Amino acid sequence: MVNLVIKGGTVLDKSGSRKADVAIGDDGNISQISADIDGENIIDAAGCIVSSGLVDLNSHFCQPGNEEVETIESGTRSAVLGGYTAVMLMPHTSPVIDSAAAVKEMQSLRSEALCHIELSGSLTLDGSGKALSPIGEMAELGVRFFTHSNLSSLDLSLLRRAMEYSSRFNVTIGVTPFVAGNGHMNEGDVSSDLGIRGVAIEEEEILIYQFVKMAKLTGARVHLQQITSPKAIEIISAAKADGVSITCEVSPHHFALTDEEVRSYRSVYKVAPPLRSNREVKAIKKQITSGQVDAIATCHAPNPQHEVDLPFEEAPYGAIGLETAFAVSITELNLPLHKILSAMSWVPAEIAGIEATHGGVLSEGRPGNLIVVEEGAKWSPSIHQMASRSANSPFDGHLLQGKIKHTFVNGEAVVLDGETQR
Repeated sequence: MVNLVIKGGTVLDKSGSRKADVAIGDDGNISQISADIDGENIIDAAGCIVSSGLVDLNSHFCQPGNEEVETIESGTRSAVLGGYTAVMLMPHTSPVIDSAAAVKEMQSLRSEALCHIELSGSLTLDGSGKALSPIGEMAELGVRFFTHSNLSSLDLSLLRRAMEYSSRFNVTIGVTPFVAGNGHMNEGDVSSDLGIRGVAIEEEEILIYQFVKMAKLTGARVHLQQITSPKAIEIISAAKADGVSITCEVSPHHFALTDEEVRSYRSVYKVAPPLRSNREVKAIKKQITSGQVDAIATCHAPNPQHEVDLPFEEAPYGAIGLETAFAVSITELNLPLHKILSAMSWVPAEIAGIEATHGGVLSEGRPGNLIVVEEGAKWSPSIHQMASRSANSPFDGHLLQGKIKHTFVNGEAVVLDGETQR
C-alpha cells in the first residue's frame, strides 16, 4: 500500500534521469516509480531532482566519550539536513572501537540515529599503533572498514601486516596520509609569512606512494582518505591502471579553500591534512572533474568551542561539514549534478559495501533512502542554525548553491522543506 508519493520531480540515479513520481510503501521501500502516481500523502518535488541519499565515508562523532562535542543524534541530524542517508563513523571515540564489545556498544546506539550508521573499526588496539585489533571478530559483526588515524604512532610494517590480515575478511583499509604534530598548516609562502610551522605536501606524496606499494604487495583493498596533493592522485590513478584495488576521497574544504584562509588565524581552517595553495586546489578540481577522484567525503570533525577559540597553533585539527558538503560541491565544482551524486552517493555506497540499500539505481523494492534537491537554490549557512553541537564550520556565511529540500530514510520523511521532523 502506498504511504506517500514524491511528486513532480526528475528522478536522477546511476542509470540516468527521467521525469517520474516516486511512491513509498508502508514498509518504507520504493513501491512504484512512474508518471502520475496518486496518493493521499503528497510530497512536492516540482522543479527538483529526486535521487538516492548521500553517503559519507568519513564522519567523526564523539559518542561515547565526548558527548558534549557531538552525539549520534546531533551528528545524524546534521547529516540528514545535508542530504546524507548513511554515514560511516570513524572509530576514534572513547573508548576506541577496537573490539567486538566496542562494536556492540556502538550498534546499541543506532536507535538514536536519524539515518543509517555504518561503523568502522580501529586497525590497532586503542588506536595506539602498537598491536593489531581483533579485525576478524569485528568483521563477523558486520564491520567492513578499518582505519588508523595517527601515523606518527604506527610502524609501517604493522600497517603491512594489517593489510595482509584484512585480506582474509573482505574488508577495506582506510588510511589518511598525514602525520600529526609535524606542522599546523601547508608549508609555503603563507606559512613563511605567518611564521607558522608548515607541512610539506611532499610528505603526503611519499606516504601515498608507500601505501600504494603495500596495497599492491598485499592485495588488500585500500581506501585513501583526505587527499590534498595532485601528485598523490596521479600516483593513485597509475596504481588503479596497474590493477591495484585502491580508491581515494577528497573533502570539500580541500577543493574549496586555500591556505590563504589561515591569514585570518581562525582555527576553523586548521585541518588535517592542511589546506593547500591555490595552485594545488585548482589542480585537484581538475582531477575531480576528470574522474580521477572516487569520492567526496566530509571528514566532519567537531571540536569543543573552548578549543576552537585557542590560538591557531594550539587549536586541534578539524572542521564540521555534513550540512554544507553537497552545496559546496555544487558551488565549487564545474560538474553536472549526476557526477557530483556519483562521488557523494553511488560510489561511496559501493566503497562502504552498502550499495544494496544506498546509492545505485532507484527501483521498486529498494529502501526509500532518498533526497529531493533544489539544484539552483542559493543560501548561506549559519553556525547558529546548524544541528551540530560544534560551531567549527569553515563555510559559515558563504554564499552557496544547491539545497537539500527533503530527506527520506527508509521511507520516513526525516527532513521536509529543510527542517528535521523529529
